[in-house]
Amino acid sequence: MCPTSIRRNYHHPFAPYDIQLKLMDAIYDTIENGYKIGLFESPTGTGKTLSIICSTMTWLRDYKRNHVFEIDAESEESSDDEPEWVKNAYRSSIVDKSKDKLKQFEQHLDQVEQSHGDKVRTEFTTHQKIKRRQVTQEETFLPDDYHSDGGPDLLEAQNVKLNKEINRLMHREENEAKDYHCKTKIFFSSRTHSQLNQFSSQLRLTSFDSSFDDLTERTKYLPIGSRKQLCVNEKVSKCGDQSINDACIDLQKTKEGCTYLTKDQSLVKEFSDLSLSRIRDIEDLATLGTELHACPYYSVRKGLESAEVVSLPYQLLFQKSARDAWGLDIKDAIIIIDEAHNVIDSITSLYSVQISVRQLHKVMQSLKVYLTKFAKRLNSGNRINIIKLTKICKVLATFMESQEVSPGKEVKVEDIFQDSTGDLVNIHKLDEYLTKSKIAYKIESYIEKSEDSPGASSPALFEIAKFLRALTNPRKEGKFYWDKIANEFQLRYMLLDPSIVFNEIVADAKCVLLCGGTMEPMTDFTDFLMPQVPQHQIKAFSCQHIVPNDNLKVFTIDKWGIEFDFSYNRREDKSQMEKLGQFILQICKVVPHGVVIFFSSYNFLYKVVQYWQQTNLFQKLTAFKTIFQEPTNSSNVDAVLSEYSNVITSQEKGALLLSVVGGKLSEGINFSDNLARAVIMIGLPYPNAFSGEIIAKRAFIESQVLAKGGSLQSAKESSNEYYENLCMKAINQSIGRCIRHGNDYALIYLVDKRYKQPRVQNKLSKWVKDRLVTDDSVLDDSTKFFSSKR
Repeated sequence: MCPTSIRRNYHHPFAPYDIQLKLMDAIYDTIENGYKIGLFESPTGTGKTLSIICSTMTWLRDYKRNHVFEIDAESEESSDDEPEWVKNAYRSSIVDKSKDKLKQFEQHLDQVEQSHGDKVRTEFTTHQKIKRRQVTQEETFLPDDYHSDGGPDLLEAQNVKLNKEINRLMHREENEAKDYHCKTKIFFSSRTHSQLNQFSSQLRLTSFDSSFDDLTERTKYLPIGSRKQLCVNEKVSKCGDQSINDACIDLQKTKEGCTYLTKDQSLVKEFSDLSLSRIRDIEDLATLGTELHACPYYSVRKGLESAEVVSLPYQLLFQKSARDAWGLDIKDAIIIIDEAHNVIDSITSLYSVQISVRQLHKVMQSLKVYLTKFAKRLNSGNRINIIKLTKICKVLATFMESQEVSPGKEVKVEDIFQDSTGDLVNIHKLDEYLTKSKIAYKIESYIEKSEDSPGASSPALFEIAKFLRALTNPRKEGKFYWDKIANEFQLRYMLLDPSIVFNEIVADAKCVLLCGGTMEPMTDFTDFLMPQVPQHQIKAFSCQHIVPNDNLKVFTIDKWGIEFDFSYNRREDKSQMEKLGQFILQICKVVPHGVVIFFSSYNFLYKVVQYWQQTNLFQKLTAFKTIFQEPTNSSNVDAVLSEYSNVITSQEKGALLLSVVGGKLSEGINFSDNLARAVIMIGLPYPNAFSGEIIAKRAFIESQVLAKGGSLQSAKESSNEYYENLCMKAINQSIGRCIRHGNDYALIYLVDKRYKQPRVQNKLSKWVKDRLVTDDSVLDDSTKFFSSKR
């Protein structure tokens, strides 16, 4: 840590709190001291994003300033016999050249920004009329002719030509003046679009010292994302998430092409320069693309080499194919992963896929409708492959319908085809056909507009295509198994070891920083995400909450007349539900404004509410709080939350919100100030132990331990650790909803005897664990707490 007496200047836009300074020190030192991994927990409301920005950007500017003098080893060796003054002169010339290059680039960006102003480019015009054959609507639903055998077909040749043309357009010709290149970059990744936009807005607040003295240097930032976020062509942008990529490529291959994918190199350059000239979020890039009539999705790539900071969603960071397609070079980069408690689940989800019999039958019906309509207009290559695809779907459906299944039971690929002629079908070639022909997009487009539509959810065809890809090339770290979701059996492929994917990033990057408001239990990361990384290369840091200790207390409630044990087998005990209601009633008498309760499942919530209504407890509670209940349909959550907030604002007695761990209210909603003066956690929300995913994952963890020579007992302990960590992460995430800023205050009640166990307490977030109250005078302490806040 940097001593206070020689505290670094992180150029924080505000006067930072002590805990923010400690976090910035920890991040800077982690990178500077050569750690490969940094694990940082900073509770929501403590200014985490700004602290991340200020520490990493300060380090980057220091690094660039200090390393401009570096000369490669060969040059050093060859100049050993040179006089020292010659060496110094040579180093000085390197600094001068680098400084001049940066100065020229900064001046150029100033000029570009100034000249752009409020001008909207009007040079583009569609007045030039080219006589072209009119394309009928039905022809847009037809794929190009497909030839599966022989030499390279016309389609593949067109795709190769198209890719080369785009790459040529997006990169500067050799005789053009070189831009300023920033070799070491910061990549900031988060799960949601709103979190990435928040990063952009926070970055706008900052400015940093230049890499060179006496030179002003802006932060050069680029946000990148999917076509859904960046495409400005209405024909393409209106497509669904699954089909938009195919729609874009399909449009480029037409004679008209996409009017935004310009061949005007100066226009692409203008877009790139304007993107870097000031901090813009991804909506700003879309607006800029519309103004210049240039494609943001492709044009933004031109500025990547000059960018210091790049933000991107998880799906672009965690898939090597996506990084390669974007030309993202993460070698020696600083990778920041925000909301990192989601990382393991996100990587697993990206590389997993599931299908059901219902989906297969819908896809087969869609294929039948499409083939009936266009059979005479499809060439033999397309017809044959659509028939093969139908056959594969039939084989899969027959297999799934004939099996005695149980969640978690493994399925071997060879078992699927052993009693059928499905093994005669070359699935590899069929997968190649699906990829090249974009047939899923064609069929989806037709089915959506067809009166003969079978009511199919045609995006299911994309899932089938993804599942076939898993069949042809399953990762050795994954497994096929049965699962049951909403009373429907599914055949699922899941990546069981996300560390393999994550390690690809760690191997290239200089340092990977995993940051979040709720990172405990951190053993989840070290055991299951980065087991290949030695402990001495991992730096972990948890900072306290920004709120004073007097503003937050945590009570563990193990009994209220009777012992509370809300484990699966005991949670519906009527005497417990009765005493739980009585406890909550007393808390509602004491706590002003809003009280939020988290139950372990919707089913448990319904059972408790039903019992309270039968015993008049519900009516007693409504005398002190207006009661709201989280709906199972997430689209209705915002309306419930709005009404809950209005009642708290307008009614003195306040409100009680009954919600569920893992629901929308526990993940993405902030209950600041009066919205949550108390949070009550009922029981420990262990996931369903009998789900196929949990069974498969635990079996995999145990097999890994045994394969390394571990005992059966240690294997069971490892899988139990994984299972318990899932529960504790959910608890920490839910609790973190209630305190959002330094002046906020609240009480937290953890209701279950298991919260008294040291093993459980040690996995709570540090800021929660350090505020645990040990005495049993809960009501008296709660009354005094809120009396002191009046």
